Amino acid sequence: MTAHSHPDVPVSSEARAVRARRRTIHGVSIGILMLDTGFQRLPGDIGHGATWPFPVQYGLMTGVTGPQVMAATSGDAKAAAPLIERFVEAAQQLVNLGVDGITTSCGFLVAFQQALTERCAVPVATSALLQIPSVATLLSRRQRVGILTARAASLTPHHLLAANAPTDLPVAGLHENSRFFRNNLENAPTVDFDEQADDLLECAERLLRAHPETGAIVSECSNFAPYSALLSERFGIPVFDIVTMIEWFQSGLRPRRFQAAS
Repeated sequence: MTAHSHPDVPVSSEARAVRARRRTIHGVSIGILMLDTGFQRLPGDIGHGATWPFPVQYGLMTGVTGPQVMAATSGDAKAAAPLIERFVEAAQQLVNLGVDGITTSCGFLVAFQQALTERCAVPVATSALLQIPSVATLLSRRQRVGILTARAASLTPHHLLAANAPTDLPVAGLHENSRFFRNNLENAPTVDFDEQADDLLECAERLLRAHPETGAIVSECSNFAPYSALLSERFGIPVFDIVTMIEWFQSGLRPRRFQAAS
């Protein structure tokens, strides 16, 4: 027995089975379920490989689009059921490959968080919105978490309740005639970073002007992460996004090792 062995610590048989399972790939903890899109993804986006300082495994949800997810996650259980089955099946495929945790490329999928965690063999973090309760604890009682979203009309109390968040948080979305919104909707093969930055900065300015009590921002949309540094620099408040979510998730799945003192 080595010095770091702890034979008396109870570990469930289910946990042992997950750890010891057959794997086709090794050394990859995070599996990312991607919606079927065609727009250019920039560094910092969940779908750009250079975003990650660790390996990730992508899985494509063929035929599943952003508008389809927005419609299916609005609270209609009947509409959601077929899509949940698709995500459960796709998540299991990534687990079978060898990943240790599942995430997704669309923040609205927080509505499926409980359904996926109940049916997946590994931990699931569907959305950046799951950070809201933790971020709120960092703020004074005078401050609130503000949300930036791709489409404000589609972010419902159902989504916020699924994230264990208050349903009356400040929210601002992209204008639907903005270039950023149109690029995503129309699957623009090339996008302009500065043009999209201007759209998102305007969105954040609307949020903060209407809700000056906002002490931190959580971005629902995974495509906003390339602009988080700009948002924080411009407005002087913390910004949390899908990258901060997944990096935290990874740090738990693969904790950093430290050398013992000599």
